[in-house]
Amino acid sequence: MSKKTEKPKETKKKKLSLRQERFCQLYVSKDFFGNGTQAYIEAYEPDQSKKNWYNTARAVASEMLTRPSIYNRINELLDDAGFNDANADKQLLFVINQHADIKAKRAAIADYNKLKQRITDKVEHTLSPELVEALNKVQKVLND
Repeated sequence: MSKKTEKPKETKKKKLSLRQERFCQLYVSKDFFGNGTQAYIEAYEPDQSKKNWYNTARAVASEMLTRPSIYNRINELLDDAGFNDANADKQLLFVINQHADIKAKRAAIADYNKLKQRITDKVEHTLSPELVEALNKVQKVLND
């Protein structure tokens, strides 16, 4: 393929190695959810006899999580698992419609109202006497 017809790098989907895929799968699993270090240790099985092996595993895991291909794959896996807006909306609707836990129901309704900006919190402001005096002077100047 010539350079002119080649796709830009950012549109190409980079293929993950088997260990990278395993790292992503473990990172979103129930056992390791969000723990990059433990997911890395399980996927790559680093030599634990080496000095500072754990710190190295932690650093490499952190670096891996900044790679777009890893980041995108983790997001795909989370989305596939239901960690998305549609599922969150469905779960909120379920809690709102249930009748077993009224506290949870009220909290869910409050969250929904806040999300839809149906109810706003009342905020009262108190001005210092000095500021009130300054505002009155400004108003007097503007009226003259």
